[in-house]
Amino acid sequence: MTRIPAALFLLVPLLSSASSRADAPLELDAEVKALFRVGACDESVPLDPHFDKAVVDEHCAALAKTIARYRKDWLAPARPFFDTLVPKDIPTTVVYPFAGGDLMTALAVFPHLKEITTISLEAGGDARGLFRETPNELKRHLALHRRFIDELVTWNHNRTLDLAALKRTPLASQLIFALVGLSVHGYEPVGLRSIELNDDGTVRYLSAADFATFDKDVAGAKGPQKNARLNDLLSSYELRLRKKGETEVRIYRHFQANLSNDALAKDPRILKHLDQKGKVTAMTKAASHLLWHGGFKTIRDWLKAHIVWMVSDSTGINPLHLEPEKWEQTVYGTFDSAVFNPTTEGQGAMRALFKSQPLRPLPMKLFGYPTKRVKGLLIVTKPR
Repeated sequence: MTRIPAALFLLVPLLSSASSRADAPLELDAEVKALFRVGACDESVPLDPHFDKAVVDEHCAALAKTIARYRKDWLAPARPFFDTLVPKDIPTTVVYPFAGGDLMTALAVFPHLKEITTISLEAGGDARGLFRETPNELKRHLALHRRFIDELVTWNHNRTLDLAALKRTPLASQLIFALVGLSVHGYEPVGLRSIELNDDGTVRYLSAADFATFDKDVAGAKGPQKNARLNDLLSSYELRLRKKGETEVRIYRHFQANLSNDALAKDPRILKHLDQKGKVTAMTKAASHLLWHGGFKTIRDWLKAHIVWMVSDSTGINPLHLEPEKWEQTVYGTFDSAVFNPTTEGQGAMRALFKSQPLRPLPMKLFGYPTKRVKGLLIVTKPR
């Protein structure tokens, strides 16, 4: 029987009474598995005949070189370091603000996580877009995504400005990055749904009717404009995943959200959602030092109220905003000057923190942003 992707789902009759409910979640399992094969190059999934094998093979050969370099240069020294660093008794619910689709690093740090939430300005994207690509378009757009994966491997971060360009392609960029992370760490996707948040912060799964509405809304748009609008409309997703060979299903949710004070005051749904998680483990890196600034005090205060243990680069919670009698920070690597968007007070507090502690080597070259002198660093923050 020919597989019918969700891109064509609305053109065929629904086959069961359960799936015909107006509010039934639209399952994007076929789409995510196609992305896992075509974008992330995981050969555990057969290649759908819809796609040009030569195009996919060329992409996968090039991506394999990048992943091999990541495993050798970063993951090999990082994995045993994190095995020792990360406590075994911290929450397995992880919150990663300003993350994009960086599931690759999150799984390297927390291989035993049960649930992870990433939040950023980047949209998760329309998983159906892969099936809108011609072979020439797919070749060009896969090369563009591969370039950004290579930058993540080389510099351990990507710029939001660069990531925004990917939103104008039909490919679900942040989802592809997450799926590459799954493949690297031996996981596989089980299923995918697009989501949004209700006013009380609970998750609502988008239905076939929602997708039909969005498709109608963008019907007059073309090319990059249409792609960008669809990717924004389908900006958040829930990916169910499991370790290959295991049956336990873990949950990864990505939300597109602005975490500034003003944005959260206007739309507090993401905070209400996070509140429902209770105490959490947290991570952030390459976050433009936004947590150093007063304009992001709300999310900084949320982290301080909920984290049990947090790992970051210099863009995490600055010691300037932590009461020494209540908080403990342990540093690795060295700090000279922040590379992007710091505050003068924050620079001074960070230098004092590193000066107050013995030098602890960082086994991998970088974790998130380097310093101005291209030195790597890492900070563990936890309540006393």
